[in-house]
Amino acid sequence: MTAEAMTAGGDIRLERLTALPGRDAALAALVEIFFASTTRTEFASPAERAAFLDTWTGWYVAEAPRDIWMALAGEGLVVGYLTGCKDSAGSVELARRIPKYEVFADHFTAYPAHFHVNVRPGWRDHGLGRRLVDRFAEDCRSDGLPGVHLVTAVFARNVGFYQRAGFTDACQRGPLLFLGRRLDT
Repeated sequence: MTAEAMTAGGDIRLERLTALPGRDAALAALVEIFFASTTRTEFASPAERAAFLDTWTGWYVAEAPRDIWMALAGEGLVVGYLTGCKDSAGSVELARRIPKYEVFADHFTAYPAHFHVNVRPGWRDHGLGRRLVDRFAEDCRSDGLPGVHLVTAVFARNVGFYQRAGFTDACQRGPLLFLGRRLDT
């Protein structure tokens, strides 16, 4: 079945990583989708590639697996994921790992949660990313958080997607763009 047929038919389900019986398979799919989605494609060694993955996903898998949402099609094919953190200010380890993490730290009180979302090529442009983002936002709202944010590049192709998803509070610093979505209104 095609991505369009699956998403149109509602056969996509969203599950927490921690609720999946095949966690190792789901994590392997996350890695596959991550590397299919990143703009960086060349690495000097397998160790450098592994370190790059760890920089962007390692903390979430180790420290916040309950805030990882997986989009599954049909019989369990992972077609997208969202890694989230509900306490950006309190996640000191992320500031050590992720380059320029603290550039927008002055916005973490109003928008304490953040996320990264990726969808498998061939499954994009069918609303899966939006469903993942909305599910994480609803989870954050249920926890009483006032807002959620993400950081992207000023001219990234995903800016319009996030703006359509309600991320209207923006702040630019150099080439980076902070986008926030209020949850308490």
